Amino acid sequence: MKPKTIVIKDCIKEDTISKKEGHFFDESHFDTIIKEDCDVYILDDNKEQKLLLSFRKNVIKPSLCCKAYNALEKEAQKKHNNRGSAAGLLNTKKLPKYVKKTTSKSKFRSYYIGSDGKAKKDHISNYVKSGIIGYFDRYDRNVFNKSNGKKTSKKSIPNIPCRTTKFTKEQVSKWKETLPLIKRANTLFKNMAPKRHSIQLRRAKKTPDFQIKNTAFSTITINYNYRTGTHKDRGDLEEGFGNLIVLEKSECHPGNDAYKGGYLGFPQYKVAVDVRNGDFLAMDVHQWHCNTKITPKVKGKKNYGRLSLVCYLRKNMIKCVY
Repeated sequence: MKPKTIVIKDCIKEDTISKKEGHFFDESHFDTIIKEDCDVYILDDNKEQKLLLSFRKNVIKPSLCCKAYNALEKEAQKKHNNRGSAAGLLNTKKLPKYVKKTTSKSKFRSYYIGSDGKAKKDHISNYVKSGIIGYFDRYDRNVFNKSNGKKTSKKSIPNIPCRTTKFTKEQVSKWKETLPLIKRANTLFKNMAPKRHSIQLRRAKKTPDFQIKNTAFSTITINYNYRTGTHKDRGDLEEGFGNLIVLEKSECHPGNDAYKGGYLGFPQYKVAVDVRNGDFLAMDVHQWHCNTKITPKVKGKKNYGRLSLVCYLRKNMIKCVY
């Protein structure tokens, strides 16, 4: 059956929605919640249609989902403090325990004084279960911190900013177990948004050392039970797309609790998508987006898990051609 097509205009102007960066939007904000195959287009001021998202239900085999879930579950639950506005407005209760005092705060980030009483040079945002696997186009800031009594200097780092992430480098068997899912995502991306995929794949091929197995992706962001604040993705290829997959603990390990919510929403257009295990969403991540609240399906239950993957290409990988 042919997917449903929706054409929409912005419901909130850019100068208004931009002031909501880092804020959360509940389900009640969204006029449309998509739960079936659908393509959504934005109608701009020139009456031209631009693809916002393409969504397909049950297009990924459960076996692929569960294999990847088992490989990524532990890694996805590690907390990081570098998500900026996507982690929500700065909340001192959501900062790491080693932060003794915040200094020079902005809406989303803050410099701080650590447990040793010293002011730190790096800034942090709310602590959330979100990280990256695959390859990345920036130095790992942790290599410049003291480790084993030594401090790495920038002079000792190769003059190429691109790197293999720690998980991909050190958890080789688990990384390999995620690849069938990533390859499936690439195929679906190609079928659902061929023009975007073609541009992105052509760019990815220029840096084969940082391309995930002949796909259009260099990088995967993994999140666990993480509700994102309103943000636009930065650092990935503008002409490309972000591609979202959700893996559910209760589907892979029956007996665990199920959840509800976690819709991926575009608040400027008041449209959201209910992406579940086995579904696939190709989307324009350069539009404002966020998640609705994730809660247990049965009140009081806590053993639920929503593990999401966003597959994309970092735009500065091109600087690593050598």
